[in-house]
Amino acid sequence: MSKNFNENANALLEMDAKAVDSGDMAVRPQVQAKSRWLTGISCALLIAGIAVLGWLAMYLAGMRIYQVDECSNIFVGRLIATGHSWPGMDLFQVILSRLMFTGRAADMYAAARELSLMIFWLNWILLALATGERILSPRWLVALAGAATLAPLWDFGFEVRHDNLLLAGILLIWGVVRFQPPRLGAYFFVGACLVGLEFTSIKAILYTFPISAAILVFPPPGTRQPRWKLFAAWCVGAVVAFFALRLVFKLVGLGHDYLAGVQSVTSVPGDATRFWPFKVTLSRLLTQTPLLVAVTIAAIIACAGTLMRERSAALNWDGILPEVMLLGIALTALFINPNPYPYNLLHVAPYAFLVAFRYGMMLWKQMPRRAGFVPLIITGVAFIHLLPFGVATRRHFSKPNFRQEELMNLTEDLTDPVNDTVFDGIGFVPTRNVCDIRSFIHGQILKNLVNGSGPHIRDILAEHPPAVIIPSYRTDWLPKEDQDFMHERYVAMADDFLVLGSLLPAGGGTFQVYHAGRYRITSAEDSNIIGTYGEPKSFKDALAPPPKETPLVGTIDGVPLNGKPVQLSVGTHRIECEPQRTAAVAWVGPHVDEVARMPGCNHQYLFDNWY
Repeated sequence: MSKNFNENANALLEMDAKAVDSGDMAVRPQVQAKSRWLTGISCALLIAGIAVLGWLAMYLAGMRIYQVDECSNIFVGRLIATGHSWPGMDLFQVILSRLMFTGRAADMYAAARELSLMIFWLNWILLALATGERILSPRWLVALAGAATLAPLWDFGFEVRHDNLLLAGILLIWGVVRFQPPRLGAYFFVGACLVGLEFTSIKAILYTFPISAAILVFPPPGTRQPRWKLFAAWCVGAVVAFFALRLVFKLVGLGHDYLAGVQSVTSVPGDATRFWPFKVTLSRLLTQTPLLVAVTIAAIIACAGTLMRERSAALNWDGILPEVMLLGIALTALFINPNPYPYNLLHVAPYAFLVAFRYGMMLWKQMPRRAGFVPLIITGVAFIHLLPFGVATRRHFSKPNFRQEELMNLTEDLTDPVNDTVFDGIGFVPTRNVCDIRSFIHGQILKNLVNGSGPHIRDILAEHPPAVIIPSYRTDWLPKEDQDFMHERYVAMADDFLVLGSLLPAGGGTFQVYHAGRYRITSAEDSNIIGTYGEPKSFKDALAPPPKETPLVGTIDGVPLNGKPVQLSVGTHRIECEPQRTAAVAWVGPHVDEVARMPGCNHQYLFDNWY
């Protein structure tokens, strides 16, 4: 295909040159017809490629690993849906709550990812429209293909996070003012969007205020409206949106929670960990989009040169200066962020793309159309851009969410939504109550959990014992005292799944029950607790069912064991069994009789942020 395309393009260019040199007007219709044919083929290939990318995004959105920020957003959305409040709830979480009424946790995660996927696709389209190209034109399709192959967007673009909705709002604002004459309706819309985005994320002010100030002080060229009318339309839009959103928050039962929680969300403790974005974030942009970075730097240098030559005359909307300033806003926001994690590239890569695309189109117009030169440039650009994109995106397929969904389902099977609670520090299972709202392990409050006056996690778990604990890298942040406390009261059915229980010495003994419910009492080797059985030596052994053990013979509080789960109350209990055998007690909850073996799992891989 590539060879034929190059040959056709070369022939077309040679025919066009001969027609111009010879003045043969009869050849021109043939040249134009062949040019239209080649353009049609190119557009068809672009549309097919974009469709494939859309399907791949849908597949990844359904199977890729969930991140802790997604879990927290879904958990808060579920709280809103059930009539509860949470400090600093935002508009995105309110929208999420409309999907969180019924179903199991895995279904809620899938529904949330579907919503984020639609925002992801929308951002492709908005980004292409923000280039100023005519919709569905060949150059617009190129812009759409470029937007759809920005690797940082594939890292975080369909995750359940408010940054994607924030990006959509900023692109909408940019689209209605960048390439159109000032209109009252557009300024009303910008004012409304500004307020709506503040309710989505308070950091939106870093983008919306400079953009609003720029279009109010320096309106785009065109039919002039008095600036006071533009400002009035902007103010009316902001006021209408503010009261409309306050009403929405009131109707869903949040009252003043969002505005009251803004200070706690935006404030960062003085001793919080801070770092610069070079090593963690911007280096990722360089490796994933080297062509984008190179063209963007060239565009910034060219823009700076124009400003130096023309000075105030260059301050207009005609060139790429507005896009460069938009990118400058994003980079400023990145550098003043005390924790510039890689997901902040959602507000760097798209604006860098706008700069690079518009500058690239300017270079394209100046490029000589010699035979063989154009196909070579197109092939080189596509290769340099698509190869890093493919490498960066391919790794997502090896990070599935199957284990996460397995633990969600198992937790729901082992717990009652009213009487039992869960601890994971994240809000991983939104259909189950957390043991305490203070048990969330977040970077900004971690030092208080570790070194503060309390309560510590061990105090919280002692006061409100959860039936299930799901360890992850977040629980590894806790001090040794908290870790030891958990392992004293819980048994590990897997490295990433703990339940209430005990391993008793040979012949039995006494043990404490901290939360009433059904428990399975067996011999240690029949308990499926990790460490009581050997790891499988082969894949075949791993698939084989565990061997049947001899039932434990003995009594619990004087009542003979019958091999079935027993209901135990809070307090001290005693098991007596054969002297040569050790007994095990493990929580099984209201519906399950046995937790199957789950070998080979590592709690540090349950979540994998910034991989």
